Amino acid sequence: MRLFTAIPVPDDIKQYATVIKKQLESTSPDIKWVEEENYHLTLKFLGEVSPDDLQQLYDFLERAAVSSTSFRLRLQGMGFYPHRRRPRVLWAGVTGEIDKALFLGERVDAYLASLNFEPEKRRDYHLTLGRIRSERNVNELINKVMAIGESVQSSYFTVREFCLMESQLTSGGPIYTVKRKFTLE
Repeated sequence: MRLFTAIPVPDDIKQYATVIKKQLESTSPDIKWVEEENYHLTLKFLGEVSPDDLQQLYDFLERAAVSSTSFRLRLQGMGFYPHRRRPRVLWAGVTGEIDKALFLGERVDAYLASLNFEPEKRRDYHLTLGRIRSERNVNELINKVMAIGESVQSSYFTVREFCLMESQLTSGGPIYTVKRKFTLE
């Protein structure tokens, strides 16, 4: 199974991200937009995991959850990975109680280290809006993002849980399934 851990975002934040996406679609870029139901904040990508290891994975993720408290985040700003000069991923930034979000990520890394998962070298929370497939109209997209990016700011939402997700890659895009939810203390 191809697994990752993710912070779910509430429906109003997903709808806000869709409004942003609609503003950018007018530039007609060659981009694979993330579907609204698939919006999430990646906590840690795990990769291929044997079903035999699931119970132990659940146990360690539960420990990470109970050692972390809830926190508040919001979307703010936009940008590109790796950078604006060679954009491949379009994202909305995340601000708020980032220290608590980073602590949760550190707890997940610490507990999963005993299962031989490498800790994240750099954790940068963001909401992926789309993946750029070619240079078609990319300059128009960049200009639009630069024009509206600073005005992007959602309301705060409270993170009370994270999920272990399965990702099945299909020709129509990924299908995400929640394997288990973990409630923060």
